[in-house]
Amino acid sequence: MEKKVEYSLIKGNIIDVLPTLERSIKIFEKKYVSVKVGITGRNPQERFNEHQKTRRWNRMVVKYKTNSESLINKVEDYFILYHPQLKNNWMGYSHLSKGGDNYFYILLYGKKTD
Repeated sequence: MEKKVEYSLIKGNIIDVLPTLERSIKIFEKKYVSVKVGITGRNPQERFNEHQKTRRWNRMVVKYKTNSESLINKVEDYFILYHPQLKNNWMGYSHLSKGGDNYFYILLYGKKTD
């Protein structure tokens, strides 16, 4: 059975969005063993299916959407710079859209028990 991508989109100016994304990530880090961030300009479900081939992620939550390739890269760079534990092991070209939707997402693995 295919796991479905969840959408919990935050809207607004990036200056206002970053603190909300920070809070979301901190909450996820308390609840999951592994938390990673990523970006894509493709269908998020297709990207999640690709991630599932290398690790059985529990969830993918799409948190931000923009049509700016530059902005979505800055969002990812911010979290990797200030939260290096979120950096994916794979580094390389992200398939982004030059004029369409680009997404920032969070991958979650291993729900912690209370």
